[in-house]
Amino acid sequence: MIAINDCPAGANEKKTGSAYTSFVKKWYFSSTTKTERPVNILLPAHYTEAKKYPVMYFLHGIFGDEDSMTDPDCGSVYMPANLVLEGLAKEMILVCPNIYAQDLPDVEKGFHQDYFHGYNNFIKDLTKDLMPFMEASYSIATGREHTAVCGFSMGGRTALYIVFSKPELFGYVGAFAPAPGIVPSKDSHADHIGLFKEEDFRIKNPEYTPYITFISCGTKDSVVGNFPKSYHEILTKNQQPHTWVEVPDADHDNRSIRTGLYNFMTSVFQ
Repeated sequence: MIAINDCPAGANEKKTGSAYTSFVKKWYFSSTTKTERPVNILLPAHYTEAKKYPVMYFLHGIFGDEDSMTDPDCGSVYMPANLVLEGLAKEMILVCPNIYAQDLPDVEKGFHQDYFHGYNNFIKDLTKDLMPFMEASYSIATGREHTAVCGFSMGGRTALYIVFSKPELFGYVGAFAPAPGIVPSKDSHADHIGLFKEEDFRIKNPEYTPYITFISCGTKDSVVGNFPKSYHEILTKNQQPHTWVEVPDADHDNRSIRTGLYNFMTSVFQ
């Protein structure tokens, strides 16, 4: 993948004469949470049932919801169509779910393990409930070569956890300023027990190495700090192929998200 360290000006803006669609909110039943759950879906401008489309799941940060990543300033609304028009990306279906899939009773919101469990648990909701719903409702190209997951902050951490846990299902992963907790660690908010041991943060079967593993972060990120860079360093130590990008002067903000999303969208499904 050929990566850049800033999103080109205008890439996420609406352009006169271009065809765009809008996010549509749908609901699906989750056997994981035993509830009806919302999801926002953006179809390609010229969507047709006669064609099969790859899917990208775009995951929000902690305390967010299915609407969080649909802000045009994040790049999700206009950038996909702009990149397709410029020949820089493939047509795809973009899916913005609510990734807090809690199945524990009476969990208080906050920076603690029981609350984090609701995000970790999204791996079940995605694979058992949301993906089957998407395949039943839309013209989906199935298989890991047609399925990508990316996310911001807690969504980036969750994306890494999902793809490194089930690489047979997902061929691409993007983590934009991913939150702590992939490996055992501690920050100012919590002790993180870790989703993987450092030596296990890798794909054990080379057959399922992701086509793209992308991690990025702003150089002035005041929220996740050096955790994204530490993931890059661990993957390097584990000889796991990936791309690492620093976004100059970006904080934990939409510029960081846009740059990550631009790089990821222009690389997947190629």
